Amino acid sequence: MKRIILVGVFTSLLVGCFHIGDTRAKHYRASVTTIADNVCVMIQPEGDEKLISLIIEEVGKPNNKLERFYYDDALTVSSDKCLPNFGYLFEVGKAYNYSVILESPDKKKNGVIPASRIYGVDFTLWENNGKLEANTLY
Repeated sequence: MKRIILVGVFTSLLVGCFHIGDTRAKHYRASVTTIADNVCVMIQPEGDEKLISLIIEEVGKPNNKLERFYYDDALTVSSDKCLPNFGYLFEVGKAYNYSVILESPDKKKNGVIPASRIYGVDFTLWENNGKLEANTLY
């Protein structure tokens, strides 16, 4: 009996300790709205974070995807402006996934882990009284 309890406690400790000091980037929810019939995705960058990766794709259609990756030429973004869409053609009645990775050059240079954060939002587009409307999917 003691052996079973000891093995159970040991296993629980091992399982629980794998996430201490987790180096994976944290995930956050972006917001989506429409402005003048255009899709507008917004995030909350912190400090010197810059956009290093952007992926927009239609749900269920992997061929309808836009991907942009930046290294030395990362994009500066702000919390009061829409993220770029790069001319991606959104269509009414379809569902989309929009995700970005932000990275802090200062954190990366100083060895802070994780130095990046991931933002994403899934949404559908509808027409409401002749105006484009984005609804988030949960």
